[in-house]
Amino acid sequence: MELEDLSKADLARKLGISRARVTQMLNLLKLPEEVIREIEAMGDHWERRLVTERMLREVSVTSTGKQET
Repeated sequence: MELEDLSKADLARKLGISRARVTQMLNLLKLPEEVIREIEAMGDHWERRLVTERMLREVSVTSTGKQET
């Protein structure tokens, strides 16, 4: 965000996610280092990607022909 001088809203549009989701992700960076390391140590145990907000939005556009706001 700093390198490209983006606001939370700009970043949300660029990533195709909500501003609330951007805020949630940024808040994770405020966790104590120890907690972040513990979370990282858990690893990614998903065999496949989860359904994302962006994926649901694309399905909505495809099925209705218009983007929901």
